[in-house]
Amino acid sequence: MNEGPLKGIKIIDASSVLMVPYCTKLLADMGAEIIKIETINGDITRHIGPSVNKGMGAVFLNINRNKKSVCIDLKSPEGRLIIYKLIKISDVFVSNIRKVALKKIGLTHSHFKKINPKIITANAVGFSSKGPYSGLPAFDDTIQAISGMAGYQEVYSNQPSYTSGATADKVTGLMLGMSIISALFQREKKGIGTQVEVPMMETMVDFTLVEHLYGYNFVPPKAPPIYPRQSSPNRRPYKTQDGYIAVMPYSDEQWLRFFKLIKKEIIFQDPKYSTAKSRNENINQIYFIMSKALEKEKTDYWIKNLKQNDIPATKVNFPEDIFHDEHLKKTNFFKKNQHPTEGDLLYPSFPVEFDEDRNEGPLHAPNLGENTKDILSDLGFSEFEIDNLASKGVIKIYIDES
Repeated sequence: MNEGPLKGIKIIDASSVLMVPYCTKLLADMGAEIIKIETINGDITRHIGPSVNKGMGAVFLNINRNKKSVCIDLKSPEGRLIIYKLIKISDVFVSNIRKVALKKIGLTHSHFKKINPKIITANAVGFSSKGPYSGLPAFDDTIQAISGMAGYQEVYSNQPSYTSGATADKVTGLMLGMSIISALFQREKKGIGTQVEVPMMETMVDFTLVEHLYGYNFVPPKAPPIYPRQSSPNRRPYKTQDGYIAVMPYSDEQWLRFFKLIKKEIIFQDPKYSTAKSRNENINQIYFIMSKALEKEKTDYWIKNLKQNDIPATKVNFPEDIFHDEHLKKTNFFKKNQHPTEGDLLYPSFPVEFDEDRNEGPLHAPNLGENTKDILSDLGFSEFEIDNLASKGVIKIYIDES
């Protein structure tokens, strides 16, 4: 049983794919009860990645642990009635369904607050409803492109490129989670719910410009909107004799110690490299010098000597290496849990620790409609009514055939 700080908070999650499910996974890890509303066909991520059983793909299993699955046709009047009954006893309704569609099927904050004035309605959208892009479809790749993130990668690949992960989805998911918790806190003070909109484009522009606003912070601009150090083509993991290493001298003292280590401390006397401001302006050259020096010894040599000189440095972990990292093993970061239908599964732990956290481990990710019957029973539906709704295709009930 999860005893995290959000215990007692009930969240209806009418979303699919990655962004909102990632958000609600984090909220579930902090103790919230997540009721995942799925269509009759289920979340599309059920079919992404390797699986033991159909509809239980790896991506779904990872981001939908600690949730309950209720399978409902939201377009049907009976389906909406079920949602309204859930709204009455819940704290949050969150979705990434487009607002036009939500309005059409009567699942908006204006509908909900009549049923439960304390409800918080959170919508993750592609673009702010105030602008001309409002209502346009949006996915991680398109948002990375339009937010400028893909363009900033051009320096590394000679053309715009995406990150290797769903960065826009995950960053927006984090913003969404933070916004929901803030809305819950506000409700504690005011006693009423609110509506929250989290747009992907605006979130990612803000995220990308944290450092890259740079010269455009001033009016008129004093420099291009590019932070030189972060955008240097020579900023990368550096090749050693037997692998790759990440090295990050930052302060004057760290750079001086690094130059001494590579026996080129005279470089520090050059005005181009002697101050943080001048190093930032000439970062391409200084990173090039670093890369050539690091090629001359093996990774272990550099790790040992850089550590002795208190210079930040680590080896490069490739994907499989992460699962053998000594630090993650020591902290028991990866945990094995037995799923009732999928067997033993490996999960990363929730990374934040609370003093009074007594989380005994995650619940399994649910099969499609696994909790439909139980939750409808809790809402007051009789067994006859549940069977009737199932026969009409309004709901889907999971039947364990093992």
